[in-house]
Amino acid sequence: MDLVIVVLASLTGYFIGAISFTRIIGRYVLPGEDVSKAEIPITGSDKKFKFRSFGATSIRAKAGPKYGCLTSGLDMVKVALPTLAFRLLYPEMNYFLITAAAGMAGHNFPVYYGFKGGRGMSPLYGGLLVVDWLAIPVATIVGLNIGFWIVRYAFLSYCGVVLTLIPWFWFRFGDMPHLIYALSVNLFFWLAAFFVHT
Repeated sequence: MDLVIVVLASLTGYFIGAISFTRIIGRYVLPGEDVSKAEIPITGSDKKFKFRSFGATSIRAKAGPKYGCLTSGLDMVKVALPTLAFRLLYPEMNYFLITAAAGMAGHNFPVYYGFKGGRGMSPLYGGLLVVDWLAIPVATIVGLNIGFWIVRYAFLSYCGVVLTLIPWFWFRFGDMPHLIYALSVNLFFWLAAFFVHT
């Protein structure tokens, strides 16, 4: 691998991924409101799941599904397009994996906003559209089923998608670059979920 292209792929993914569509859309649909604080009702309970992050889930909880979907779609595109560009430019190399992981890192820890971002589910899906689209239905179905039916823990069903990527990429590709990508996105997700944005 060419070190210059590795750095370029990393910086491109990170700086584009660091654009916060949550903040941009929130500024227009919820002016003056803190879009990072959100509560989602837990079905079958009078409790609410409270969290702090700047992601599509926050916009959906505060402004409704229309703006939540718009934010999520833009967050996917901001990672998918640079990842696709590196995949097309260097089809024999794994630079696109670096771009996809860096895009998620940028979303979760954006330099433009004091490193306070989202948890990265939408950017993760955006990267997966290019890296391995089949991982989206497989990881989603397996992750949700493990969370709901085996462990019976709602939060694990949400994040089970990310965890499932590790065995899935090892099974599907059996190589270190894809495994490192899966481990990297897990690291970025868990750091944001438990240590930074709670």
